Amino acid sequence: MYNGKTTYGRLSHNRNFMALWLGQMVSFIGDYFYWLAVPIMVEKLTGSALMVGLSVISTALPMLLLGPVAGVFVDRWDRKRTMIAADVLRGLLVLLCLLVRTPAQVWIYYVVGFMMSCVSRFFFPSQNAALPLIVPDQDDLLAANGLMQTAQTVGLLAGPAMAGFSIGLWGEQIAFFVDSVTFFVSATAILTMTAPHTTMGQQAAGGQLAAVWAEMREGLVYLFGSRTMVGILLCLAVVQLGIGAINVVWVPFMQRTFGLGAEGLGAVDMAQGVGMARGGVMLGFVTTRFRRKNLAGWSIVIIGGMIALMGTAPAFSLVSLVPSLQAEATMAEMTAGQRLLYMPLLLLLYSIVLGIALVPAQSALMTMMQLAVPDLKRGRVGSALNALTMAAGLLSMAVASVSGEVVELHMIYVVSGVITAGAGLVGLIVLVEPGSQQGEAAEIILKPLPD
Repeated sequence: MYNGKTTYGRLSHNRNFMALWLGQMVSFIGDYFYWLAVPIMVEKLTGSALMVGLSVISTALPMLLLGPVAGVFVDRWDRKRTMIAADVLRGLLVLLCLLVRTPAQVWIYYVVGFMMSCVSRFFFPSQNAALPLIVPDQDDLLAANGLMQTAQTVGLLAGPAMAGFSIGLWGEQIAFFVDSVTFFVSATAILTMTAPHTTMGQQAAGGQLAAVWAEMREGLVYLFGSRTMVGILLCLAVVQLGIGAINVVWVPFMQRTFGLGAEGLGAVDMAQGVGMARGGVMLGFVTTRFRRKNLAGWSIVIIGGMIALMGTAPAFSLVSLVPSLQAEATMAEMTAGQRLLYMPLLLLLYSIVLGIALVPAQSALMTMMQLAVPDLKRGRVGSALNALTMAAGLLSMAVASVSGEVVELHMIYVVSGVITAGAGLVGLIVLVEPGSQQGEAAEIILKPLPD
């Protein structure tokens, strides 16, 4: 019988899992420095939602262009070494952002973002594929994925707050240095981890290029031959149609609608982190009460609802409740603490609820995928899934980048929220609980490769 407390106890004594978990927690803190600094800098230097959108699109393109190929090599290479090399490369690449000083140099952000995302296409499939190897008990896997989300949550709690105040005090450049350091900390943590090095069986006949192409096709065939994976693909594709737009417009929306500075943007992200922390704690105690498909579907509905409500949130703040707190200075002349008094309270509430729903949604979908796909196919199948869903995300980002110049940004939030909530309803219909890995694999082996 499943016991959340016992499961978390076993995971806390799993040295390999804890090394990966702690390394990722530190790395996520650094990531939020980077993710906050780049759109702020692009908005400051160009004042264009389109240019901010291009900075996001440049990091998303490799998921579509490189993802399927990267997955093939993830299944071939030692996953521990792949993660270490990826962390070291990203730690060096992010330092190039320190060169940006003028609007004419904004292109450096696009190139760095593209290159870092290319490297990440090898890191994250390696991490996702390695997790079931270092957490071999399937009963612990959902909780392990939840704790990995909690690591992201801690980063979301600490990173935005630290980044917001650091950027406010010392400027955006400090963010890139911090992010670089955290990549090296993550690489060191992974270095202490022991992960089984699984090897592939007989590779496809022919040259190296033919073998890579055959393995990519095999990943796609497995993806479309599994009812579980097809359901996840449809659900996530609709999610990306909604959330992709938010990734592009959230900084311009927050700054233009509510006048939020770096510390205010950090506070919104930190509120989401508070919710994710709560969601991570709750996850281990609700897994026996809900099927994974219902947990994912209804959580996504809630996420969409919160996004739509953010688009209609009023500027009701602590100052609205206590007028005596109102400062006589303009927003630009206020201290960071004074500006936080003007934070929209409902915006923070919606962010907390969104965070609570985010952990079970992501953890349930990830666990379903890990149980539906055999170890030696997880890299290429996961990368193919990411590439196909990111195509929908890129479409959403492109539309939002262009329309953000002519359409009110709050309307983009409302429409995106409705689409995301619809994705949850789609998930409730199409998601299928995975059977045994052997059953899924046998189903796929009987299917011929497409021409």
